[in-house]
Amino acid sequence: MSQANAAARKRRAGGATLQDNAVPAQTNNISQSQTPKGGLTLPQVISLVDKRLITLETFMKETQSGVSQTNASTSVSASEDAVNAMADEFDTKFAVLAQEVADLKDVVLKLQAYTMEVNKTLYEERIQVLSDMGEPKEEKFNFHISDDEIEVEEPSK
Repeated sequence: MSQANAAARKRRAGGATLQDNAVPAQTNNISQSQTPKGGLTLPQVISLVDKRLITLETFMKETQSGVSQTNASTSVSASEDAVNAMADEFDTKFAVLAQEVADLKDVVLKLQAYTMEVNKTLYEERIQVLSDMGEPKEEKFNFHISDDEIEVEEPSK
């Protein structure tokens, strides 16, 4: 029973277990050279984690720079394609806009021509009306006044 208690204490303390005793001596030497028998101290754990993080960060930077160089060449061709597509789109929109402006110009010119024609017709009619007013008419009106009403006789033609 005391051996069982001692083994349990060693397991809880991070020491060797009964299974570790059954492992060949070579593997015990390798594992013991990496970690001391009593476990790692806090500064050792921090330095080990720090070394692993540094290794991981450098690996990620190298991987990202390799990927970014590949992406840079791909993105240059992709950006050229995007610029060409945008230029085509702008060219199409410009052509449509130019056509609309030309159509609007034609409509405005037609409207101006129509307005000038209507103004000319109105001016000619005005001249005719004014010239007719200048001529004296020989129509005379005769008025008969009675007590009840005023009568207007039509002129005789």
